[in-house]
Amino acid sequence: MNRWRELLLEAVSPLEYGVRNLDVSGYRPPGNQPFRPSRTAAVLVPLLDLPEPQVVFTRRADHLPQHPGQVSFPGGAAEENDASAVQTALREAHEEIGLPPEAAQPIGFLDRMDTISDYRVLPVVALVTPPVIWNPDAREVAEVFTVPLAIVLDAARYESRMVQANGQEYPIYTLNWQGYKIWGATAAMLMNLITRLERAGGHEHPRIRSGT
Repeated sequence: MNRWRELLLEAVSPLEYGVRNLDVSGYRPPGNQPFRPSRTAAVLVPLLDLPEPQVVFTRRADHLPQHPGQVSFPGGAAEENDASAVQTALREAHEEIGLPPEAAQPIGFLDRMDTISDYRVLPVVALVTPPVIWNPDAREVAEVFTVPLAIVLDAARYESRMVQANGQEYPIYTLNWQGYKIWGATAAMLMNLITRLERAGGHEHPRIRSGT
């Protein structure tokens, strides 16, 4: 097994651990009352399983009422028939970009994130066996593209700034790459992956970059 796969498996939270021990970050309303969004969602963080791995992203359709044109991971709200968040993420990825569920191997979770749109989002990391022919649903997705994992994991490439909302400060991260702007919740999830990899020994970035 290549070193990058070993580090990734060490960094993510194993599926069998469930979600109870995952941290929760993101939006918080004013006040000190306990907060729990009313809806749950899951996104798939797909990594093409190659010697030089690639992270798969979508660019949302420009006509959507929420976050038009924004870069994101495939995903969406949990539905009644979904047996788990993993199933939600796989179903949404299949519907949005045509990723066959059998081509994706979920390996673990990143930390949960609460959004201002009243969702608690769970990122599901998966290794995707290529080749895959993307079939984006034009109603939701304008484009599917990939970014080398080495670029995604280079914290020095991210810009950060603080914004205020409801009297609280939040960091906003942005990664610009070849004309794509990856920011907001998606960039925050990537920063969470970077932090987890550093804890797991992923500061050995040259090994990740070389795929060895």
